[in-house]
Amino acid sequence: MSTRAAGHSGGVPQMWSGVSDEGLVPDAALPSQFADIWHRTRAISPERALALAVLQEAVVDLEKYRFAKRRRQQRMFWEAYEWIVSNDRRWPFSYINLCELIGMDADSARKRLLGEMAPPRREEFPTYQMVEAA
Repeated sequence: MSTRAAGHSGGVPQMWSGVSDEGLVPDAALPSQFADIWHRTRAISPERALALAVLQEAVVDLEKYRFAKRRRQQRMFWEAYEWIVSNDRRWPFSYINLCELIGMDADSARKRLLGEMAPPRREEFPTYQMVEAA
């Protein structure tokens, strides 16, 4: 009785898939190309990092100083609030422009940030006065 079963040659199973081995050989890749594949996709550009930092600071000011009693903190809240609700595109660091830079929908992000929050009435903060931009 033969110890060799069908499909075995020399003790190593052989399978045929209908595809030649030449089609299964990968193309050569340079180490720099490999690094690009694995590292560049996760890296964040300095511009995106700055945009995210500015957005994060506005969110912090919005949450932290909403009911502030001190004038400087009230101003920080109002500046963050008005920056987020503004649709002005003239300034490179406007809310709309930064959202666009990082690929985020400005209106849906605004709704999530502000939710049902209506800003406190300015009468609650008699020491705060808005300064109109010229």
